[in-house]
Amino acid sequence: MKFKFCYEKIFKKTIHEEIDLICVSINETQNEDIISCYIIDISVFESNLNEICRELEKTEDSGLDGQVWGGDFIEDRVYIYWLFDPDNEEGKAEISRKGMLKLMKKWIEFRKKKIPENYEEYEEIIEVD
Repeated sequence: MKFKFCYEKIFKKTIHEEIDLICVSINETQNEDIISCYIIDISVFESNLNEICRELEKTEDSGLDGQVWGGDFIEDRVYIYWLFDPDNEEGKAEISRKGMLKLMKKWIEFRKKKIPENYEEYEEIIEVD
């Protein structure tokens, strides 16, 4: 699986513009797209970022839900699902616990960086199992 971390200029309802941090799938598969959505969703609350790493590092089953996407960490796998319809197969994704931990640590590092002047051209590619 491959993901891209990058910056995107967004406009609020006024003429005010803002730069947003984005995680997107490189291969544009359903699985990767949902994982990207989950990462963005849990990132709404900064405290979730460190909490998810702590939970992923544990060996016992756990999980962490965002506002829209849920995540169950069972054995060595992470199962992501849409909270409003958890049985919908089109709204499910799976990734290794080790791969998700690597992805989250890289995402946290990316978020801490100072936004470069040439942010439109800057991106980081992360590959996980």
